[in-house]
Amino acid sequence: MITAATYGKDPITDENICVNVVIDGVKWSVPLDNNNTQYKEILEWVAEGNTIEPYVEPEKGYEELRREAYPYIGDQLDMIYHAGEGGDEFQAAIQAVKDAHPKPEEEE
Repeated sequence: MITAATYGKDPITDENICVNVVIDGVKWSVPLDNNNTQYKEILEWVAEGNTIEPYVEPEKGYEELRREAYPYIGDQLDMIYHAGEGGDEFQAAIQAVKDAHPKPEEEE
C-alpha cells in the first residue's frame, strides 16, 4: 500500500525524473518508466484519486549556507597575508610567491 509519494527532480535539468514513494513502509525511488512495475502501481494509485506531491527543495543547513557565503579561499588567504596574521612561515611562503610573480606596474 502506498502511503506517500513525491516527485524527485534532476538537479541539472530541474525536470521530474522519479517518484519518491513509500510502499508497504519501504522507501523507494521509482523512475518515471511505464514498464516499471512499481511505477504502474503508482499510476493506479493516482487513478484512484491520490496525488503525487510536487518536489520541495530541502532547506540548506548552516554548513552549506556558510560555504556559499564565505569569500573565495584565495581572497581569504590574501586577507590573512595582508593582516600579517599567518605566522612567519606562512608570510614567507606567500611573499616568495609574490616575489617570483610580481604584479605588473600600472601604466600612466
